Amino acid sequence: MKIRPVDYRELGRRRVDETGKAYAGSQRQLQKYVNELPDRLSTSMLEALHLSLSPTSVDWVSPIYRDNCVEYKDADFLSALGLDLLKSHLNSFWPSGGPRWDGLARFKTGGTPHYVLVEAKSHVPEMYSSGCCAASPRSLDKIVSAMYQTKCWLGVHEDADWLGPLYQNANRLAHLFLLRQVLGLQAWLVNIYFIGDPHSPTTLDEWSVGLSRAKAALGISNIEVPGSVQLFLPALD
Repeated sequence: MKIRPVDYRELGRRRVDETGKAYAGSQRQLQKYVNELPDRLSTSMLEALHLSLSPTSVDWVSPIYRDNCVEYKDADFLSALGLDLLKSHLNSFWPSGGPRWDGLARFKTGGTPHYVLVEAKSHVPEMYSSGCCAASPRSLDKIVSAMYQTKCWLGVHEDADWLGPLYQNANRLAHLFLLRQVLGLQAWLVNIYFIGDPHSPTTLDEWSVGLSRAKAALGISNIEVPGSVQLFLPALD
């Protein structure tokens, strides 16, 4: 199967209305879950994390209707999670123009705060992009260094291509490494895959094949990434 990367520059603002609500796809699905069925989403997520907590204990930071469904990136995602003091660490680790998080949440267990970074997809090609587009050589050096550190953490061969079509997946892993391994936070990367989205219907079997190929390309087929989980949810529309 030939994968055609999604060009989000081509889609532009047509993806959302004036209030930030998405018209279709994973963005719309996640918005509906977070704002209309938060307990259902939280329960599924906590089960995937093997945590026995009340779903009401989860505080969904984004995307929220009253905030125009803003998706946070760079230091703003730390502020949204109440982690302002860690901005300097992020600036040293990764250049500006980093991941824009589809969703953010936080909760506590026994007084220990947990931080959730959400990446949501509704079809396999959505995982692919045109690759790394660093703004300057200095930015590229930061990215390459961060990727190398993350590969060492996971035991991934250094030749695995993390700057190509699966760059979006790789840079999420790098940020998980920063929060979880470098800064010692209870951080989680929750990868949500929607099944049967009417805009781009994808079955569980199709996800299984697509994810297996992506993991193989990233060099993590047989690696259990600490703090990273997969969550399959039925599309709501």
